[in-house]
Amino acid sequence: MTKHLRTRCLGGLVLLLPLLAHAAGTVDVPKGVWEGTLGTKAIVACFNSDYPSGSYFYKQYKKAIALGRSDKDSFWREGGETGLWALDPVKGTTLSGTWRSVKGTPTTLPIQLNLTDATGGDKACASDGYAGQLEAPPKIEIGKKEEYATVRSFRRLRFAGQETIELSGPEPALAAINRELRRDFDTGKDTIKEYFDKRREFLGRVGVPAEDENTTEPEYWTSQWLSIRNYTWAAGTGRAGISWFYRTWDLQTGKQVDPWSWFGPRPQVPPQKAPGQIAGTESGPMPPKLRRFLFKYAGIQPSKAEENCKSNYEEDAHYDLTLEAKGMRFSQPEYGTGCEIAIEVPYAELGPVLTPAGKAAVRRIVEPAK
Repeated sequence: MTKHLRTRCLGGLVLLLPLLAHAAGTVDVPKGVWEGTLGTKAIVACFNSDYPSGSYFYKQYKKAIALGRSDKDSFWREGGETGLWALDPVKGTTLSGTWRSVKGTPTTLPIQLNLTDATGGDKACASDGYAGQLEAPPKIEIGKKEEYATVRSFRRLRFAGQETIELSGPEPALAAINRELRRDFDTGKDTIKEYFDKRREFLGRVGVPAEDENTTEPEYWTSQWLSIRNYTWAAGTGRAGISWFYRTWDLQTGKQVDPWSWFGPRPQVPPQKAPGQIAGTESGPMPPKLRRFLFKYAGIQPSKAEENCKSNYEEDAHYDLTLEAKGMRFSQPEYGTGCEIAIEVPYAELGPVLTPAGKAAVRRIVEPAK
């Protein structure tokens, strides 16, 4: 799952953290919300003094750009090192300075700002005067078409930090599945409020409106079967904030199926989703017969496992099941220990552990209908 540990949805937080880690505790911060111009462009800026941080946005675009300080110099640095702010001391309710380019042709632009809101205290970026201007009733955002394979593509749909996809291909069942995927979005007032509250929390803490990273994408897609993966990384958390699950559809019937059922019942049923949450297939223990088969197939001997890896070889160890081009893959979630087990078995060799329904499903994978 390493490829899924992205940082694209944290609203500049990841780019800003290295600056905040070294921020000087005695920085003179022009706290509050300021409006004016950078060059000739209208902007709004905010500065938190609780922990020196901030951001600004162009009124034309309303996308926050992080501002952070380090103890190396007196500049406010933009997230991504796209520019430097050299600010003069505040004079009453006015603030001036110079923006300097970091890359490309050296460029300087004047900064002229006026204090418009001082009610936010030490966490000015979370105030109505700043955060409120970044908040608008959410609507579904449709991404660009992404190719999966010949004649198959998808688009990402986002709403209030949530993500699902819209599929395009020759399979008639996709129309119903797309409607089902659209229902992934929780458009309730409480969910929208929670979304904006989290953004404000991070604005007050680090100056930028971080969001949870939610991604959805197809993992396996043929004329017979479709599997997609839903992935979440809660903003501001480490490994413990990561979760995911898979969903698989039979494209002949349009019905969702659980490939684990092709091997018989598992020892434990994954916990049920709370009302309003998406139901999917989460990682969990394998049926004992399947576990014995896979260990024998891979030549794994639990008795010879290293001491720090023994839990990976226990009967209750969790695995994901994924459909691959040439076989099924049974893999443990990666925690960076080097102990994780991953076994892929060609479809033609799974017969001894498949149920009758599983054998019928695998036949349709190996020999898809024309």
